[in-house]
Amino acid sequence: MNFDFSALNFETIDSNINAYPDIFLNQNGVTITKKVLEDLGYPAFVLCLLDAKARVFAIRSCKSNEPKGFKFSKPRGEQKGVVTISNKNLLDPLRAVTGEDWIPGKRYKVRGFWVADAKTMCFDLNEGVQEDFRPVTPSNDAE
Repeated sequence: MNFDFSALNFETIDSNINAYPDIFLNQNGVTITKKVLEDLGYPAFVLCLLDAKARVFAIRSCKSNEPKGFKFSKPRGEQKGVVTISNKNLLDPLRAVTGEDWIPGKRYKVRGFWVADAKTMCFDLNEGVQEDFRPVTPSNDAE
């Protein structure tokens, strides 16, 4: 393959940030992508909000002394990966809201949307999509 490298117009791909503000819910917890953290500004504390009737979960930055504030993220340069919350006080209400619509033991992805007026990331649980976990391929060493 022969081409003029200097003629190529490369753009740097940021592989450190997910392209979409998603959360993943499974039986063990809620995983929040780095895109959500970025959009929220890597807050140290958040409020986890739930409208059970509308089935909408939300995350909003808050001060450390805010009642019901939840320790969340490290600062931008220190946060290495996603945030996973396995707190029963968060999981139980989310599971109750999703109810029979979501199969226990399965993983669901919910795309977030930013509400600028409220400075809040919202997730419509009605829009959750079931995903299979990444398939585990047996290594050749196991044979």
